Parts: sequence; C-alpha cells; structure tokens
Amino acid sequence: MATLSTDAGIARGLRDRPLGKIAIVLAVLLAAFLVSKSCGAVGDEISQKQAVAIAREHVDYKPERVMVRLLKQGLKSRPYWAVSLATFTDTGALERATVVVIDAKTGEVSEIRRGS
Repeated sequence: MATLSTDAGIARGLRDRPLGKIAIVLAVLLAAFLVSKSCGAVGDEISQKQAVAIAREHVDYKPERVMVRLLKQGLKSRPYWAVSLATFTDTGALERATVVVIDAKTGEVSEIRRGS
C-alpha cells in the first residue's frame, strides 16, 4: 500500500495562517490609507468655492456657466485651480470666456486667459 504524506509536521508560513492573513490585509489597508491621505491633501488651503470667488473678481461680467478643475503643474506638481467663466448669446453660442488659474496653496492668480 502507498502511504500518503501530510504536511502536518511542516510549519506553515505566515500567509497560510489565519492571523498572518489578517496582518497582511491590515498592512495593505494601512498603506492604502497613507497613500490616499498624501494624495487627498492637495488644495487644502484654497477651497473650490474660494477659487470661484477669486476668479469672479477678475471678470467684468456675470458668468452664466462656471467650471472648475484642479490641475497639477510643474516639476513638483503644485496644485492650481482652473476656473472657467463663460456667457452665451441668445442662440447658445459662446459669447465670452475667461479662464482664471489660481494657486491652490496661496490663492494668488497666476494666469488669466481671455477668449472671445
């Protein structure tokens, strides 16, 4: 008769133990939390609402549509708010458009692009 070998005498690795599996899952969750916190800290100083208020100060019209995007520029990936302000004609064609780029850390306007 053939004998079956068992691994009962062999020590199981950390990943095979229930406590080891829990420790690995906790380590992965902790790493994901730390990465998300470092990425989520961008733009904490100037909020999106504050950026829109700053941009409105730099146009001489009341915009009908406002769009906001958070951009990273430069080698150190500095965050900037790009606030687009626009008005339209009665037919729906774009009448005026302005993009105001605001430093998300300081609130300073770094660029104003005026369209038609």
